[in-house]
Amino acid sequence: MKRFVITAISICLIFGNTIAVEFEKDSFKTSKGDLEITFIGHGTLMMEFDGKIIHVDPVSRYADYTKLPKADLILITHEHGDHLDL
Repeated sequence: MKRFVITAISICLIFGNTIAVEFEKDSFKTSKGDLEITFIGHGTLMMEFDGKIIHVDPVSRYADYTKLPKADLILITHEHGDHLDL
């Protein structure tokens, strides 16, 4: 449990009752420009490419989407609740 708490604290900033999570990101150089992929949780990703934002399987239990960039495109892989959040 102690290791989990230390890990959680190392990836979270605590402001009162709000916890802001720093998401893990990878960046790839392509011939058309950089592609940045942000892992949000489970199957939920955000991709940034050529000034466009793509959300894949956005689920609000993994992120506060009011604080993320607005999507230019949303991709849903299938209808299960951990991949589709109306």
